[in-house]
Amino acid sequence: MPGLPDGPARVSAQATPAIVPIRHLGRFRLVAVGITSVIGGGIFIMPAEVADLVGPAGIFAYVVAGLVALGVGLALASLASRYENSGGPYLYVHRAFGEFAGFQVGWLFCLARLTAMASLVNGFARYLGALLPWAADPGGRAALITACSALIITINMIGIRQTSGATNLFAIAKVLPLIMLGVGGLFFLHAESFTPVPVAPMSFLRAVLLLIFVFSGFEILTVPAEESLQPRRDMPFALIATILTVCAIYLLVHTVATGMLPGLASDQAPLATAAGIMAGSSGRYAMTAVAATSMAGCALISLVGGTRLMYAMSSARQIPRWMGSLHAAWRTPVRATLLMGIIGTALAIASAYNTLAAISSGTRLLVYLACCLACLRETRVAWSEEPGRGSAAPAGVGGRIMAALTAVAIVALLCALKRDEIIGGVSGIALGTVLYSGMWLSAGARRGRAVEAAGGTTQ
Repeated sequence: MPGLPDGPARVSAQATPAIVPIRHLGRFRLVAVGITSVIGGGIFIMPAEVADLVGPAGIFAYVVAGLVALGVGLALASLASRYENSGGPYLYVHRAFGEFAGFQVGWLFCLARLTAMASLVNGFARYLGALLPWAADPGGRAALITACSALIITINMIGIRQTSGATNLFAIAKVLPLIMLGVGGLFFLHAESFTPVPVAPMSFLRAVLLLIFVFSGFEILTVPAEESLQPRRDMPFALIATILTVCAIYLLVHTVATGMLPGLASDQAPLATAAGIMAGSSGRYAMTAVAATSMAGCALISLVGGTRLMYAMSSARQIPRWMGSLHAAWRTPVRATLLMGIIGTALAIASAYNTLAAISSGTRLLVYLACCLACLRETRVAWSEEPGRGSAAPAGVGGRIMAALTAVAIVALLCALKRDEIIGGVSGIALGTVLYSGMWLSAGARRGRAVEAAGGTTQ
């Protein structure tokens, strides 16, 4: 299918912006941004979900998930080293495979943000439900989910300045307690908790698939390339350093949770329980507050990212314009916020946490797969002939092998999706394709009418 007449590639080519971003992000600041972007609310629940699938072998699932993330990070680093333009995965896939593939990357990110928001709001209610008996009932759980969603929808609609202040607070509140729990919990481990149990291969793949949810987010580093001091050098460093640091923190937290909690697999609020063992009821209450705040904050960030992406896609006429229309006073995409927020709330009430996390992981894995394929394709295309390319040499044989192995691993992980999750994901992708096709046909019809009005021909 040919690209839309007014797609982003054409919009950027028609005019040169008068103002360019300030380059102010060094490599260590990029790493800090990456760590706070990746470490989200999911880690407060994921130790229990992983333990339920594979028991003590969950530690190895984190290592495998980290290796997959590292493989994707290396592919993105190879691509990022050839660009000084902002755009990230959308830019790379668009240049490698065309505008429709680029659109699908953007749409998949919207779906990933939507299901991430739903899973995190679900987790918010789950943590509080372990502490408040009334919140564990279906009615109380639905009320908590609705209240949390209403709050983040309202914050999102009020404006990005208020949102920025809230997200900075959430970023600080979530990382430090995890490190404190991980270090302090080393003194409370029980060796018998690490006794191996038989693990089915598909269960292990399922555990790794779910863990992709808590490892995702590092790709955001490749988007603000025009704000990086030296993007070709700093982006690869920041991607790899971020993934390795996050993997180390996750391994520490999961090891402590496994060693401290014999009933980890069935614990609704595992890190709060671990904090309670270390510091009594005050520790449990404090960790519950941290977890709930972190999950609400990450749900807010997911909603912000998804709605702003919908606004950008509507501006590029890839989806209907009304989806991204701005409020006259707040200057925010209110319709996109309400649409995504209401759907996310319904999903959070109707679905389980692990189902939503799996769908979010699956959609992101499709984006990562496209990036790995784009990295492989770059060795066959004269990249230096295209505008915005850097002059770096294509990835070597080792880089191509790593990208290929990562692509194979991603396909294997996608096989761990359940039938209803596949149906949900495919339905979302099909909806995006229908929207794109409708916009393309509408644009073609408008162009034909314009030509006829001018007395010309559409041939």
